[in-house]
Amino acid sequence: MKNIFSKIIVGLLLVGSAYSCSESFLDLQDPNRESMDTFWKTEAQFREGLSASYSGWRRPHLFSRWFHAWMILRSDEGYSESPAPEWKAYGNFQLTSYNTDGIEGITNPWIGLYSQLFYVNQVIDNMNSHGYDVFADKTEADKLLGQALFIRGVDYWFLGGTYGKGPLQLSSVGEGPVVEQEAIYKQALKDFQDCENLLPLKWTGSDLGRVTKGASLGMQARVNMQLAGYYKRPTVNNTGEADKYWKAAKKNIEDIFDLHLYDLVPNWVDNFTESNENNIESLFEIQFRDGLYNGKETGMHRPKFFGLYLASGEGAWNDGSACDWLLDEFDKESDKDGKPDIRKYYTLFYDNPDDNMKYYGKTYQEWKSVSSDALPHKCYWRKYTSVDSDNKAEDYSSGVNFRVLRLADVYLMYAEVLNELNGDRSQAVEYINKVRRRVNMSDLNASAFQTYDALKEQLRHERLVELCGECVRWYDLDRWGDIHTQEGVNKLAERDNDFKTYRVGISHLICIPNREISLYPGLTQNPGY
Repeated sequence: MKNIFSKIIVGLLLVGSAYSCSESFLDLQDPNRESMDTFWKTEAQFREGLSASYSGWRRPHLFSRWFHAWMILRSDEGYSESPAPEWKAYGNFQLTSYNTDGIEGITNPWIGLYSQLFYVNQVIDNMNSHGYDVFADKTEADKLLGQALFIRGVDYWFLGGTYGKGPLQLSSVGEGPVVEQEAIYKQALKDFQDCENLLPLKWTGSDLGRVTKGASLGMQARVNMQLAGYYKRPTVNNTGEADKYWKAAKKNIEDIFDLHLYDLVPNWVDNFTESNENNIESLFEIQFRDGLYNGKETGMHRPKFFGLYLASGEGAWNDGSACDWLLDEFDKESDKDGKPDIRKYYTLFYDNPDDNMKYYGKTYQEWKSVSSDALPHKCYWRKYTSVDSDNKAEDYSSGVNFRVLRLADVYLMYAEVLNELNGDRSQAVEYINKVRRRVNMSDLNASAFQTYDALKEQLRHERLVELCGECVRWYDLDRWGDIHTQEGVNKLAERDNDFKTYRVGISHLICIPNREISLYPGLTQNPGY
């Protein structure tokens, strides 16, 4: 799968020719370049179009860089002390619409999302108009259309969790209506539903890593849960609608279990290494590859921005830091042998007297001796970095795939859904224990978690220690309502100072680039910016 992203076609970038003037003397065509009249004629061209659509995910605009910045810095897991003021503003909610047009973190995700939507909508439009006539095998046509619909669903899920407003582009031509978060999530859900029965159960060989039916079901569950949380917000307060989406998520997850395709990998760390990608635990991951291809980076930028900064100038930039309170959360429990939770050790880099491992070639204490002001923070991100290697610096091209959704997350989602529906809480605890056993943690006693509040509080802990730094925390805080009441925000501010400047009803969305508002009819700025 890592090689399919390299097939970026010129034809997709030239579709603007379809909008040419009607005067015949302007109706010119370069015979050496693809156009709408010459493309979308063969199976190979459709596959190239799909590859170009996939490629958007691994660009800095989306999952290579900015998705991590927004999801970690806005949550209570991360903060920024970067010398670049915009990085601090991403985390402390001090952005205004007047200072954003030149800020990559605001403009680039928007551009990336709508560029990818333009690419993938061309695939969908042409498949629906004549693509099934082009393919000799209908099953192959189904799989291609299913992948395109899934890609579009991911774009709208991303859009819903960030800007929460935008044009609903369901075609590569024309201007879609401007919609807000609820409608965006519902479109993402529809796309994931529509692709479910078009996608295969699994891929093999060079196609391993493409999206599957299991990925579709998993993302349906995620969006259903976000919509359930939306309807539970104090400003919406529609418990009937919320229950409908909780029930739908429960059905999605049980359908995943019925596939009998997924299991937890024995070694928890295998979820974050390049050596065991697309493993049995993974439902959906973004494919990255180390190095350059045709002069373009095909790796993940996250380690360069979130990795450890060293006083010697080596390591990474540490624009996104890990909050100190995470250490305390991991320390709430020891494992069955009385040792620290192994997930702490592989999620965070911190001063551990028993740790003689080298990080970027030196132990923690050796780095401390380089300079008196080295390593001033209590902890740093280790997950998804190459800190364990002897490389002296991170680059912009980590080859480690980003796991968007894995089975441990699904197990914890299922426990949450059962709790929300006042279902079998003993069963919910068993799914939590499945996750805990893998890392040698003692089983929870189900009798202690037979109330909604007790189980939810435990789930908050379990999701943090299992999924810390995996870009799910912001969606959790949103779904749980923590960022939609002043009381909830005040509690967050006790452990993350950035929330002291959070504005309820405003800061849960980021501002839309002003230049886009001036370009698109009917698009307005989010409230409060």
